[in-house]
Amino acid sequence: MRSIALIAAAASLIAATPPAPKPDLSRLTATHRQDLQCAATLALAAQAQAQGDDAVRDAPPLAVRGKRYFAQVGLRVAREAGLTPEQVRDLLTTDVIALQKAADPDAALRASLTPCLARLEAEVPPLKTPDLLQCTAILAIAYEELHARAGLTPAAQDLKTLASVLSAREHEALVASGKSGDEADAAIAMAHDAMLQEAFEGDGVEAYDIAHCYDLAKPDPKSHY
Repeated sequence: MRSIALIAAAASLIAATPPAPKPDLSRLTATHRQDLQCAATLALAAQAQAQGDDAVRDAPPLAVRGKRYFAQVGLRVAREAGLTPEQVRDLLTTDVIALQKAADPDAALRASLTPCLARLEAEVPPLKTPDLLQCTAILAIAYEELHARAGLTPAAQDLKTLASVLSAREHEALVASGKSGDEADAAIAMAHDAMLQEAFEGDGVEAYDIAHCYDLAKPDPKSHY
């Protein structure tokens, strides 16, 4: 079963602190407790998915949305219940331990996950599926950000290659639809700028299912890419 070290890795709420007095939980509601229990459940389920665990094979992808739920719920509960981040961490850790100590931890995780998926839908909108043009912009921006921060690392080079593949495919598709080469270039540039603007004003690329972009960039058996 997954380790409670996940809590430390998944939440920005966690910080190492000395033992504190017993918290005042008088403002902690039943809804708060259910939200925290689901945060712990979704975090464990996301890690299980990353490890290829069959226990959650039928659940939707949780890596991005589960992490966002974890963070948003933790911050909201801390604010509304008057708790510190460390106190919220301790509550989450208790919930993780409870799942891990169940007679059948995998069955307990599956049973807890079903109602929590409904809470996830209400708290974190489903990821949008980007089209080829949007994916071209997303991977290009990802490359630019990583290159600016760390230089031309192997990861940056991979992103650059994938962005180039998608750009070439999108350019070809636009030309096939009747646009000129210059018009295709302009459309790709406009999509790039629009995605940057979305990043400044909203969730940006985090609102999209980026895994779909990697699928679109896979080698085409009929192509030389």
